[in-house]
Amino acid sequence: MTYDEFVNDVREDINKLLGDEVFVKTHRILKNNDIELDALTIITKDSNVSPTIYLNSYYDEYLSGKKIEEITMEIYDLYNDNSSRINFDVDIFKNYESVRDKVVFKLINTKANKKLLRDIPHISFLDLSIVFYCIFDSEYLGSATALIHNIHINMWEITVDELFEIAKKNTPRLLRYEIKEMNELIREILVGDIKKVICENDDIYDRNCELASPEKVADELMKDLLEAKEQISMYVLTNKQRMNGAACLLYDNIIEDFAKEKQKDLYILPSSIHEVILIPAINGINRDELTEMVKEVNRDEVDDIDILSDHTYYYSREEGKIII
Repeated sequence: MTYDEFVNDVREDINKLLGDEVFVKTHRILKNNDIELDALTIITKDSNVSPTIYLNSYYDEYLSGKKIEEITMEIYDLYNDNSSRINFDVDIFKNYESVRDKVVFKLINTKANKKLLRDIPHISFLDLSIVFYCIFDSEYLGSATALIHNIHINMWEITVDELFEIAKKNTPRLLRYEIKEMNELIREILVGDIKKVICENDDIYDRNCELASPEKVADELMKDLLEAKEQISMYVLTNKQRMNGAACLLYDNIIEDFAKEKQKDLYILPSSIHEVILIPAINGINRDELTEMVKEVNRDEVDDIDILSDHTYYYSREEGKIII
């Protein structure tokens, strides 16, 4: 069936499964880089929050051979497992004083977000835009977020500049930055992946056998990696939540202090909206080659919705600023 037929069938099947006590609808939501996703929203009478489930990836599974009945039951089970945990006071968003301590910023690409930027407050930064959202800690949802739209600042009777000033205070406090050497981050990811594999396969391991620790296995893998080729010093700048961490570029003195510590200007590679890579500028590093690498990674490795930019930036210590 076509995509539209698939979306309609899933909506009708979920509505039948949940009965007359709920209203199920589908609508399109505009996300980063002007990507539109189809969302299934389930509305109940006794809840002020509507769970939203994106359907696009499910259609890919359908095209790969998964039966629509299986997909429907998976969505149904997902809703039942989580619906009782969802509880959020939406009225908090009506009062600026209730949310001002939760307002933070992130960076998105200006050219790729022409439609989205029409409806949200923003400030230009290089060829990017600073946009704003609220971050809410939830026992069950983790860090739930809500993008701030023009309608909100009009309701709050504040300006974009006022929003920026409060976000400048909140973001470093709520989303603390970290800079890690690339090899250290790769090792951390390896350890996590190894632990996950062991956990998922715990029942098939002989509990009497001695397994090397995940840390030791990761160290051996890293040794092979380091011996394979000479490494350029690369550092990852993000926040501890690894969410919209490219915005750490905006934190006061972060880039300036790091460049001063390394006694070098910096190349800044926009790895994604979630992090950037810092490379001390030394002889032999070609900026055009770095830009080509960024383009290649964006094309082959990064989800379209997470792409930040297609070129390399440069921090000049002499000028004290980031240059396109």
